[in-house]
Amino acid sequence: MDRTCIHIKGEFLCTFLVGIVLASSSKSNGQQGAVDRYYAASGQFFQLKHGVAPGKLGGNVTFTWGRGAHGNLDRTSSRVRIINGSLFFLPVHLSDEGYYTWKTSSDVTGAWTVEKTVFLSVVGGACPEHSDIIPVQKGTTDSLHCGLQEIFTLDKSTEISWLKDCNPMNFHEKNIRITHVSDKDEGNYTCLINFTFEGKKFSTSWTIQLRLKDDPPLLEPKVIRPQNETIRVKPGVKAELDCKVFVGMNKEIFDETNVYWLVNHTLIEIYSHPMKKVDEDSEGIYKLSRLVIEEVRPELFHVPFQCIVCNSLGQDMGVAHLAPVDDRNLHIFVCAAVPVIVIMVIIYHHFKVDITLTYWRLRPFKTIEDGKLYDAYVSCVHNEALCSFQLENFCLQVLPEVLEHRHGYNLFIRGRDDLPGEAAPDVISEAIGMSRRLIIVVSAHSHGDLDVEGSVLLGLKLGPGRDRHGDQPDLEQQIGLYDALVEDRLRVILVEIGKCVDYSHYPESIRYLKQKQGALRYIPGNGDPTAPPNCRFWKYFRYHMPHRPEGSTSTKSLPRPNRQFCL
Repeated sequence: MDRTCIHIKGEFLCTFLVGIVLASSSKSNGQQGAVDRYYAASGQFFQLKHGVAPGKLGGNVTFTWGRGAHGNLDRTSSRVRIINGSLFFLPVHLSDEGYYTWKTSSDVTGAWTVEKTVFLSVVGGACPEHSDIIPVQKGTTDSLHCGLQEIFTLDKSTEISWLKDCNPMNFHEKNIRITHVSDKDEGNYTCLINFTFEGKKFSTSWTIQLRLKDDPPLLEPKVIRPQNETIRVKPGVKAELDCKVFVGMNKEIFDETNVYWLVNHTLIEIYSHPMKKVDEDSEGIYKLSRLVIEEVRPELFHVPFQCIVCNSLGQDMGVAHLAPVDDRNLHIFVCAAVPVIVIMVIIYHHFKVDITLTYWRLRPFKTIEDGKLYDAYVSCVHNEALCSFQLENFCLQVLPEVLEHRHGYNLFIRGRDDLPGEAAPDVISEAIGMSRRLIIVVSAHSHGDLDVEGSVLLGLKLGPGRDRHGDQPDLEQQIGLYDALVEDRLRVILVEIGKCVDYSHYPESIRYLKQKQGALRYIPGNGDPTAPPNCRFWKYFRYHMPHRPEGSTSTKSLPRPNRQFCL
């Protein structure tokens, strides 16, 4: 792994160094005679430097300066001097603007070896034109360095001030650091230095222009995944490992980025196990490398699979391991989960009514907009001669007291809410159509022939020659309650008054209802109808009724005592 990355980075470094050498050679050869420009501010110290690096020519070298076409420079003035091969202006004047030529000669041969012409531009004020241009990527952090490093060797106690577009910045360090470069940071930065040279005070300045560039920033590559992941697979199956790496949006860096895999610190190309690498590009920002293992063998378990990304900016690595699927843990989980699930099912089945009622009490109530006027239609299947007091008391007193006045339900009770003279079948059909539930109340004494209400509810059609006290017709072929039960058009609540109700005397529809969903049993007694033994009865009754919020009130009035219930 290390040899590979070093080799790759070595190629980048080699290419980079060769590029610099070629560029330098091109500048020396291709720009022979080209003029470099330097900028100075009038009245300030300025050092016009030669372009030869110290020690590059070797031996003893002397420098000669000339101005324009006059050959050698006038050496009679103490204001302009040659010191260590550089031309010092103490200070520079506007009249010093012009072309200057420097030459080097060897003390041994006396032959001229290098000659260069430069132009010095002198302006008034404290801020000269920019001598350097620094391109900075927008949003990054960069530093600007004062280009007058030689001044700090002349005087150790210099005073530094920075100006931006010739406005003071109140910053006094050698370098200025700019974080999160934005549009407002673009401009000219001037480094102004006050110092002492040969007992005299001078000032000098150097201007740098900061320019923004919108090129994508160059960032080191990074492996997004895997990051020390353990992947469980079954032996003998095919497996795929994905390596997603962040590269960035720079096309050159993206193209030169290499992603490769090591298995147990060995390249997959020379690894003994058959596997292959599939590379994909994603939106020019990420690279995806997929390692395909045709068959997972035991020797691949618990060895490192290393995904490595490498380019000229750096490298990163992610690691994954394969591990066999542990069926014992699954078996333990199943064995532990099954009893818990069974217990939860039993608890829910036993307490589902309490859970539902509690949920209704806690959740916000939403008005039911189904066009229904009543929450339930109350029907009592009874015989005229056997209309018991208990049945009448339950329908006209107990139900309204508990459901309407305590829990806010609206009930339609025949014998209380219909008007005298109305046709019974029409009243029953319309009221049932406007109800959300159908409550059928039977008692141990209410079997036998049905009245008109029972006939309509059960779909009984009285044809010519058949009265209400005749034999019961085939109710399965009729409409009404049978349709409601079989086709679920209306939810029905069957209530028994007392014990030992004999359903053999009731129509097939009632027996079918009893067999399908059972019945709620109410035990008549004195006192509060919701007291034991009827607490559970009312809890289950409300469970089967539509949801009503706690504390709501019914629009119904108390039953009118002058109405006759059994008609």
